[in-house]
Amino acid sequence: MSDDQGDKKYDPTPRRRDKFREEGRLARARDAGPLVAAFAALAAVIGTFEDSKAAVLKLFFATIGDVGALHRGHGSGVWHTTLQTLAVLLVPPIVAAAIGAVVIGAVQSGIGFNLGLVGFKVERLNPLGKIKEMFSPSHGSFELFLALLKVGVVGTVIVLAAKEEATRLMSLAGADFLTGSGILLAAITHVVLNALVATALIAAADYAHSWFKLEKEMKMTLQELRDDMRSDDGDPHVKAKMRARALQNSKKRMMSDVKTATVIVTNPTHVSVAIRYSGSDPAPIVVAKGHDEVALAIRREARAHGVPIMENRRLARALDAQIAIGKPVLVEHFAAVAKLLSLVYRLRGRPRALVPGTSRA
Repeated sequence: MSDDQGDKKYDPTPRRRDKFREEGRLARARDAGPLVAAFAALAAVIGTFEDSKAAVLKLFFATIGDVGALHRGHGSGVWHTTLQTLAVLLVPPIVAAAIGAVVIGAVQSGIGFNLGLVGFKVERLNPLGKIKEMFSPSHGSFELFLALLKVGVVGTVIVLAAKEEATRLMSLAGADFLTGSGILLAAITHVVLNALVATALIAAADYAHSWFKLEKEMKMTLQELRDDMRSDDGDPHVKAKMRARALQNSKKRMMSDVKTATVIVTNPTHVSVAIRYSGSDPAPIVVAKGHDEVALAIRREARAHGVPIMENRRLARALDAQIAIGKPVLVEHFAAVAKLLSLVYRLRGRPRALVPGTSRA
């Protein structure tokens, strides 16, 4: 029995998954953010290359190739052109990188904001936990393997891609600015793109490892599964308190409706049924009912508001058994209810109101 309860072999419940997510324990690829940001920045550089080239040429012609032009004449115009050029060169890749990092973060972690994860915690300042985790056999071996794999694979890919571009780069010496910039961008794009693809494959392996490790951590013992199921069903004591509170609130609402009743039908002590019948009601409505102490409380509330109390054992029992609070009385009760209402109206000296389905005697 103890072996079954101590062996984590049961799939995690939704409650346990939510708990891990709230604690920030999610499957992640550590290089996903920088990787997607780099892809986005490279795409922005390629997409705005023509605008960037035009901005650089404009700056060059504004200074006529002379940096000293900033110190002569109207320097403000040169500074304005310089700022425009920097904006064209830097803003698109920076914005694209930021958007890419945010999107991949939302994909990995989900859209949400947990203040508990950003709050200050003293234990985060203790490096011993992280150091112990880094040098643990399971964690440290994979971290070392991943680092070596990253350096080896990415380094090899960069070297091979650079060798392929070496011949093209040699032609830069005799090329003009427009041609040379295109050749340089193509070479850099080829090298960087190959490096990013290699890094993406390693990041995918890192994510798979993180996912399998997290799934293993979320596995539950038999006792944990029972506790979680008990939590789903609800603690009996908590449920009892909730039922008692709901019953108390229901009684309060019911007692507040007693003052709107036209008459209280009793049995004579164990049952009380409050009936309301006004011009806006299509039929007499049971607004409150109860047994024993509740029945006595209904009568006390009725006396406090001048609601007449009539004894009719048969009618009181029938209404209590068949009519829910807030529902109209049944057709078979119309005649008996009409007699009570007629008596109440005579005692009050008011004209008698007809219950549907009845007629004046």
